Amino acid sequence: MTRHDERFVRYLEAKEPVDDHALHRPTLARLSDLLEARAESRPGKPLRVVSVGAGTGAMCRRLLSWGVFDSHDDIKYVMVDKQEGLADRAAAAFARWAPAAGWEATPTKNGFRIERHGRRVDLTYITGDLFDATAVLPQAIDLVIAHAVFDLLPLKRATESLVSRLTERGLVYAPITFDGHTSFRPSHQSDERVLDAYHETMQTEDHNGATTGSDLFSVFPAVGLSLVSAGGSDWTIHPPYDDTDPVFLDQILRFVEQSLTDEGVEATEQEGERDGTTVSDGGESNDEFQDELQTWLSTRHRQLERESLTYIAHNVDLLAQLD
Repeated sequence: MTRHDERFVRYLEAKEPVDDHALHRPTLARLSDLLEARAESRPGKPLRVVSVGAGTGAMCRRLLSWGVFDSHDDIKYVMVDKQEGLADRAAAAFARWAPAAGWEATPTKNGFRIERHGRRVDLTYITGDLFDATAVLPQAIDLVIAHAVFDLLPLKRATESLVSRLTERGLVYAPITFDGHTSFRPSHQSDERVLDAYHETMQTEDHNGATTGSDLFSVFPAVGLSLVSAGGSDWTIHPPYDDTDPVFLDQILRFVEQSLTDEGVEATEQEGERDGTTVSDGGESNDEFQDELQTWLSTRHRQLERESLTYIAHNVDLLAQLD
């Protein structure tokens, strides 16, 4: 992996405890209840799970550790992510985690298997775009997990594609779905301009963008899903920091910088050509905005170094079932 990729993996690892604190527990409990009812109605049949944007497999390990999958002794778990190299990282993460959690991990032809007390989880990893991967996904999926990823996809097309593979009364669990609000404290005079521009870069032809959490409340019914449970799952990082919080916050600041200095700026410049301005500040030149952005970033990095920076992002967890 490149240095950039290594940094992203460290971010994913730092994000795990942040997600642990953020997840909406009533929605997670409802998922556990529905999986238990599903096991009782289909005795002896495996639970088939597809996790989109799976990263290093943290959600699978979390749900196993928290007992959400306890009602099933046979689980077929497919992880999908377009990032190259994460399949190996996921295998290594499971190999480290399994012995400490009482599981035995064994490589298989298509991935690896973990076993404990008669229970078995077969894990496979598909590296690629969701729509390319769809061709090789199981034809009958009981549960789709889309963890912090729907905002990075064309929303209706993605949900339609996944729903088309669901079994009768199949489930879609969409935890940590961003919903349009980011805050940093202490406040800064450029917060509104920088963060509004950052949110604007999230919405493209291929990305649904910043309002995805709210949008799912209407998109799910439109594709034949009934909402079962939902609740807030905000990321909240504040002093004093846990050990990995600085890694997480540093990457969040990098996301803002990358969005507004690379692809994001190109998009705003193209849009601005229509009236001689850029959309970054409703009339302000891009050079002026870039200067303002760098001042804002420098201030935030200093606050991070001094452990005085607070960060909040509003997310939503949703659980829906096929009608």
